[in-house]
Amino acid sequence: MADCTAACARGRGISHLAFGRVHRLILALILVAGLGLRVWNNDYGLPFIYSVDEASHFTDRAVGMFREGIDPGYYQNPAAYTYLIHLLLRGMYGPLGFLFDLSFGNVTEQFSKDPGEIWIAARTLAALLCMGGVAAVYVAARRLWGVREGLVAAAVLAFAFLPVAYSRIAVTDVGSLIGVSLALLFAVRAHEENRLRDWALGGAAVGLAAAFKYTAGLAALPLVVAALAGPSLRRAGGLALAGLAALVAFVALNPYLFTSLGDWWGDLRDQADVAANDRKPGQESGGFGYYLDSLTWGLGWAGLAAALAGAVLLLRRDLVRALVLVSLPLALFAYLAVQSRYFGRWLLPAYPALALLAAYAVARAVDLLPERAPLRALAAAALTAAVLAQPLLADVRSARALGREDTLNQARDFLDEHFAPGLRVSIEPAVPGRYFRSNPEGTPPPWLSRCDQREGWTEPGWSYVAENGRRVCDQYKPGLFVRPDGGVRASAYGAVLSPSVVDDLRLYGYCHVMTVNVVRERAERRPRARAYYRRLGRESTLVREFSPYSEDAEPVPFDFDLSYNLYPSAYERPGPTVRIYRLDDCEQAYGPPLIRIPKAREPEPFS
Repeated sequence: MADCTAACARGRGISHLAFGRVHRLILALILVAGLGLRVWNNDYGLPFIYSVDEASHFTDRAVGMFREGIDPGYYQNPAAYTYLIHLLLRGMYGPLGFLFDLSFGNVTEQFSKDPGEIWIAARTLAALLCMGGVAAVYVAARRLWGVREGLVAAAVLAFAFLPVAYSRIAVTDVGSLIGVSLALLFAVRAHEENRLRDWALGGAAVGLAAAFKYTAGLAALPLVVAALAGPSLRRAGGLALAGLAALVAFVALNPYLFTSLGDWWGDLRDQADVAANDRKPGQESGGFGYYLDSLTWGLGWAGLAAALAGAVLLLRRDLVRALVLVSLPLALFAYLAVQSRYFGRWLLPAYPALALLAAYAVARAVDLLPERAPLRALAAAALTAAVLAQPLLADVRSARALGREDTLNQARDFLDEHFAPGLRVSIEPAVPGRYFRSNPEGTPPPWLSRCDQREGWTEPGWSYVAENGRRVCDQYKPGLFVRPDGGVRASAYGAVLSPSVVDDLRLYGYCHVMTVNVVRERAERRPRARAYYRRLGRESTLVREFSPYSEDAEPVPFDFDLSYNLYPSAYERPGPTVRIYRLDDCEQAYGPPLIRIPKAREPEPFS
């Protein structure tokens, strides 16, 4: 009998070892596949097209730190992601310089002349941070329940569409997922074991999350719930320790906060005021419905149903654990829903909790089956596949679309091919300044060469074929196009449009007008802007249209998320709908602008 017992024990040990290897292999496959989805075609749009948030918040600040010192001088968003980009670039062009090309001598010049490699590196860093969040949510679910829940939670967060979409953009949001996942884990452990170590680690995780996204600081709420669930002097001390650890972690990743406390507080307050009071055209429907709808595609219908089911089941079985896990998504949803601006990615810090709850529901459904390992493993795989089917299809579809040429690049190629340099063309504010350059890759195009220096010039000139078909030698390098709008933002563009703008365009030779639907559909909410577009349509000829949609697909109405993230199946390629018009009775001009068009004016209300 003893021999049999030993043999059985050895068999169970071998089985457990085999299962351990299998689940580690599954986790590795989830992480590799999730990273692959995120970096697949993440060079999209470059070197001309990248998002406004990419252009103005993080990567350019990280590059500027090579020239201006390690204080980013920017506090609208936390600095952790900016610092990581800076450290990554130092590593790429320092110790790893033999692998990466710094053809223009230094990082700032490289970014100015040919930034493609830097953008790809920053986007890849976002993808890696998100996969760190996937690994962290696996650890949290496994420690709270078991391996099965860990694998399901990791898969949900790895393949949910919203975390995938914002791992392809060089922005900070997905960086908060690691800290949030760990904060949830340590909040539960702090409640159940009341060890000071768990309180401190939970607080540090909150600080880590907030160092990437201010609103992720709501991850402190689960710790508060844990403290209130069994009030005691030790829990109060633990919560105080958690607060101190959160502050230390946050400041460690934002080291110039105290030396620039006034600037930080001003930027933070201004950012909060804008989000709360300054609505964007196209966001008049309210945040409650907006964020509920975002969950149906960002997490998926089945994923949302599983998360809700998990919350209900956990509330019945373990009230405090349930309150710890649901407190963050509910609080974040409530806070965001009452703001005046809404973006799906702002809800990302809630996704680790939603993934944990969905995993709990899947595992409890599997527990209803007979206790046979193969049967339960197959059932868990099938249920997880059902939860992931909708987002995974969108992940693959959008990644394939990103590999096709952006419509804005198609339009640029068309204008480049058909017109001489310096074309005065009205291009609506949907592109970065690099779009207008004649040498966006840092080296002159084939049609542009140097010519002899003339008297009064400080360097040789630039030779190219001008609009009259004759080769000229100019002192200054020509732009491919001339920008007439003076840098008016897309959100303000409708406020400066009126029918008289058409007269100004004619007068100054801006005979070609390029409209972009993600600007136009927002602008047309203002009466004067609608009148401008009606007049433009009457008094011009449509030369070319570049559509991002599949043949016979219906256009996607403007949305601050769906018009950019390629989730709708109608999208075949990235970019907006671009139309190029030629004004009637207009003499096309070339060369630098003489006046800002459209002229600034007092904004009018929406209607």
